[in-house]
This record gives sequence, C-alpha cells and structure tokens, in this order.
Amino acid sequence: MGLLSSTPLEFADRWTEDDGVAVFAFTPTRPFRHIAGQHGLFAVKGGGAKPFSLASAPEDDQVVLATRLESGSRFKKALAALRPGDRVTMRGPIMKFTLDGAGDDVVFLAQGVGITPFRSLLRHISAAGLGVRSTLLHVGDGHAFKTETEQLASDARYHRDREGFAVDLKQVATNAPAATYYVSGVPQFIAEMSAALKDLGIGRKQIRKDNFRGY
Repeated sequence: MGLLSSTPLEFADRWTEDDGVAVFAFTPTRPFRHIAGQHGLFAVKGGGAKPFSLASAPEDDQVVLATRLESGSRFKKALAALRPGDRVTMRGPIMKFTLDGAGDDVVFLAQGVGITPFRSLLRHISAAGLGVRSTLLHVGDGHAFKTETEQLASDARYHRDREGFAVDLKQVATNAPAATYYVSGVPQFIAEMSAALKDLGIGRKQIRKDNFRGY
C-alpha cells in the first residue's frame, strides 16, 4: 500500500439511489488516472480508510462511490457527516476488475450495491465508444442506478428474486457462451454465481470476481 499514489478529493455532492444506496461525489484537486472497474482506498478524517469500487468512469470529472450507511460504523458516520468542500484522500487506484482482455461481449452479474463497478464500466464503454456488447443482470431489493444503467447496457434486466435472475442467467449463458462474465456482490453471491456459471458451461477463465470491499 505504501507505493500507492494519493489524491486529495473535495466532497461535492450526495444523493440517494433506490434501495437506500447513498452516493457520494468528489472533485479531484489534481488530475489522476484510473481504469474503469478499479477501486480506490478512501480515507475520511475521523473515520479511517476503506476500499470502494469507483462508480465513475475515467472520462468523468468527478469521483463517485456508492455505499450503504446502515451499519453505523465509524467510517460510515464520518462519510455521512461530510459537507461540501470537506476533503478526503483516495489512494490507488487498485484491483483489476476491468475490461482488459475481455473481448467485445461482456456479461455483468450484480447483487445489490454490487452494481457500483458496472456503472463505471458501462459509462466508460459509452464515453469511449467501445464496440462492446454488454448484458447486465441485477438482483436486489431495489436497483440503484437503474435508469442510467438500463440506458447504457445493450441488454439490462432487473430482478427482486433469485428465481427470475436464475432463469435470465441460463438464457444469457446459452446465448453468450464465449462472453466474459463479471460478478460483483457479497461473498455468498460470488460463490453461488461462480458455481452456476460453471454448471452452465462457462469456463473458469471467463469469470471475473469482485467481492465487496468496504460496502
């Protein structure tokens, strides 16, 4: 971690998405580079530091993260108390949950707030004009970023129950057996999806996983 670059960020805005997901937008005080799908390690005064997926694309002017605040942890309290102009520090970017080497057909499987990195990836695909076909399947009690991701993805489907999600997953895997599959959510969801994809004939090297870190 000691070799990670550090970028000061100025808190700019906050809003709430569906299912009570809190979204925080920051303005970098100096330019920094990242790849869509990566994480940043965010440090908030009085709250310590936690890693979060960047919900923003490299082409965006602001750095965006999304999380739930219900846990009431020291970090979440400090994050929720931010006021416009307050500064936090982001170290990184880190992780390799990116499009590198994925080809032109991708499938995004998200559970709950695991939609976050896919917002980044979909915004980047659109902004960069990439010739990538994207399929998004999202399951949860609500669907944060639904309006936006539904417009950005080539095919987007949203479910509140696992049964409907499983039916769509089988159909997508049958129609796109050579695609690269991305999975983001809690560890149990990651494990279940990895096993389901294997049973559907998707190779291990086609599956990329992003366990929750900091949510």
